Amino acid sequence: MAMQGMVVNVGSVGTADGSAAVLVGGTRVLCGIKAELASPPVDQPDRGYLVPNVNLAALSSATFRSGAPSEEAQAISQWVDDVCTKSAMLDLKQLCILPGKLCWVLYADFTCVNYDGSLPQACLAALVAALKSMRLRRIDLAEETQQVVPSKDRPISLTLQCCPAAVSFALHGEEKSVCCPCGEEENKAQCVVTVVSCDREHLCDVMKLGGMAVKSSVLRQCYEESLTYCESIRKVVNKACSSRA
Repeated sequence: MAMQGMVVNVGSVGTADGSAAVLVGGTRVLCGIKAELASPPVDQPDRGYLVPNVNLAALSSATFRSGAPSEEAQAISQWVDDVCTKSAMLDLKQLCILPGKLCWVLYADFTCVNYDGSLPQACLAALVAALKSMRLRRIDLAEETQQVVPSKDRPISLTLQCCPAAVSFALHGEEKSVCCPCGEEENKAQCVVTVVSCDREHLCDVMKLGGMAVKSSVLRQCYEESLTYCESIRKVVNKACSSRA
């Protein structure tokens, strides 16, 4: 499913409970979600967990190195987690099996296969598509032993309360901006701004990378321009997921 350089395919990782591959320009990201059983948080016994982790593979770009996660990878992982929290797109109560005893942990692992800019945009689209496509096993308790018995089928789908989408802008001076920049355009920019909206006009988050001070009028312009792009991204993601349902 294509939209101005974006392609979304769901079910790309056969061993995952939910997965998606997203291509934005020359950037390709895979997101695979594995569901594991755990004890719920002590302070929120009726909820589960969503844990994002971004891996910037050394083969995807000459700027990335193998080994421990880089600061950039950790920053994007934290940003994805922040967007999930701010948007409340996934009600974590859906992941609770037995309050105070058992819940699902969704490990969302991102792999950047090829990097050429607009990485946050690709990661968020991949996460939303993977969550929409995933299916969870039904969990039963044996009456006599009270042991957990996972079902063989996967009848449980997740409901997203909204579908956040992100668009990046490379800023060159106060007025000139490039939407959905490639890696070279990001490197030449004075700063890169990523705008996240949940629905048509609901601003969720703004992330700025780079030292240039940005006027509120420029941010407003980026926000207004992002609305059309974000709505197009949501349509592409929804169409990709519905075609596999």
